[in-house]
Amino acid sequence: MRFPSPGEAADQLRDQATSCRRLASRARTTDGSAALAIVARQFDADADRIDPGNAAVASTDCDAQSLDRVRLALNEQATRRRFRLSRGAGGRAPAATDRLSTFIKDDGQ
Repeated sequence: MRFPSPGEAADQLRDQATSCRRLASRARTTDGSAALAIVARQFDADADRIDPGNAAVASTDCDAQSLDRVRLALNEQATRRRFRLSRGAGGRAPAATDRLSTFIKDDGQ
């Protein structure tokens, strides 16, 4: 069994981090996106610990982490906005009976 060199191992970890960031951008929830971004950062940190000499990747990682933070903040904002809109103008979620009676009224007219 052949073990990868430190450079190869770091490259593999950075590839894993890239995959996690890609998945984070497609996550259905902000919590899922945040979790994947955290895992990506951990892969990057491990890669930097194994092979600290790769400065070009480190600057790219900083840019990617900044973009991840912006993306997570925007996703969180959108989720909060959708939640507020779903709760209605009164600030409370309409009861199921309210929705049912509205449906019946609309159907009868």
